[in-house]
Amino acid sequence: MGYPGPLGPLGADHPKGLHPETPTTDTTLDCDVVVIGSGAGGGTAAAVLAAQGLEVVVLEKGGYFDDADFTGTELTGLTTLYASGPSATAEGQMSLLEAQCLGGGTVVNYSTSFRTPDRIRHEWAATGATEFLSDDYDRAMDAVWSRQGVNGDYSQPSHRDQIMERGLTAFGWHIGSLDRNVIGCDAGAVCGRCGYGCPLGAKQSVAKTWLMDAEAAGARILTGVDVRTITTARGSAKSVEGRTASGVTVTVRARAVVVAGGSVQTPAILKRSGFTNPNIGRHLRLHPATAVWAEFDEEVRPWEGAMQSRYSTERSDIGGSGYGVVYETAAANPALSVAFLSWRGAQRHLEIMRNLSHFSSVGVITRDQDSGEVKVGKDGEPTMHYTLSARDAARMHAGVDGGARILEAAMAALHIMGSARMGGSAETSAANPEGVTWEAENVVIADASTFPTSSGVNPMVTIEAIAHLNATRLAGRLT
Repeated sequence: MGYPGPLGPLGADHPKGLHPETPTTDTTLDCDVVVIGSGAGGGTAAAVLAAQGLEVVVLEKGGYFDDADFTGTELTGLTTLYASGPSATAEGQMSLLEAQCLGGGTVVNYSTSFRTPDRIRHEWAATGATEFLSDDYDRAMDAVWSRQGVNGDYSQPSHRDQIMERGLTAFGWHIGSLDRNVIGCDAGAVCGRCGYGCPLGAKQSVAKTWLMDAEAAGARILTGVDVRTITTARGSAKSVEGRTASGVTVTVRARAVVVAGGSVQTPAILKRSGFTNPNIGRHLRLHPATAVWAEFDEEVRPWEGAMQSRYSTERSDIGGSGYGVVYETAAANPALSVAFLSWRGAQRHLEIMRNLSHFSSVGVITRDQDSGEVKVGKDGEPTMHYTLSARDAARMHAGVDGGARILEAAMAALHIMGSARMGGSAETSAANPEGVTWEAENVVIADASTFPTSSGVNPMVTIEAIAHLNATRLAGRLT
């Protein structure tokens, strides 16, 4: 194939930047705010709250991995940095990848950074989540943009991006250069493995930024803790209960709770805790994605170069609906590539793998108008129910046709959003415009589950801005 083997640890031999603990005996802690989850939402919220002098405890189910742990090996990356399940929707139509480690999705995402589009902000405000049009939300986005070090200095186009750019230019379609939250990225062979963690320490993940700030301000971080329930009484949260894989129980008593487990785990935690608002778990969006592949005479080496450096919104508004597709490329390492390749039989699969260095793809990311639901089984674990609607499928097909007119690959879900959305009333949303649940005045949601509808772009900056704003408001109430 010409695909290089594991790169091995490339990070400098230095102590890890964070100092989390994993409880080995039953533990009870007291604090001002307990934050469930350490990803884009939880890490940002923890930093904001700790900076105000509040005692903060962060609980993360996954482990802590840093530069030297990231070898670029696909098997190791997929089994240590991602959640074991659910790996697909209940209907089997969509496959899912969700991070589970300290820093969450910001450790393994492709560093693609978009501000929340203005038309999305207006749409969300119209649902009752009026904070999206506030100056405070502008300031929150600015703070996130700055702390994450977002810039365009490392967006040199890979061979994949060059090919897509050639095609877009031929049609006269929109081409944009992507900003990325990286500093010191090689934008080459190492960058293409970044979905399994950045061994150079270039990606400015939450573990490199907000969580560092939180710990420096006194926050305590616990890893390996699976939060099961929030205990409430008389409309107020009293404590959070969790456990480790070895059966150790962890109880954190707090004045307030920030729930940032992501759009799968957040509604599951709320439902297990007895929250009954019917919008919890509903309005699930996934940004259904597929890819169009083409084989070229030239060598592409699709696993090399910046993860993503070019995009097109040419068909982001199909038929004036406000819904459509965005085109992006992505580094194609062999194992993950298989998820986006149509199965044509063993012999054809072998031929493609042997010649993968000559293949390139264009990703078709659909902004879904219709939604699914996160449910909780008798075992307390979440299941995701989602079937692509006819109108969303039609937009995806139009995107595929516009992308390359070659073949449609198997579908996957890229971004999980909206299952505990913010809004103007308990009849239409799970939380108010500041992320406070309608059922408990001191439980605040701060992750992608708060999205009123799908964002239409990579959601990292939006998640962090929401967490920054909601945590700032919570800190004001507590202090």
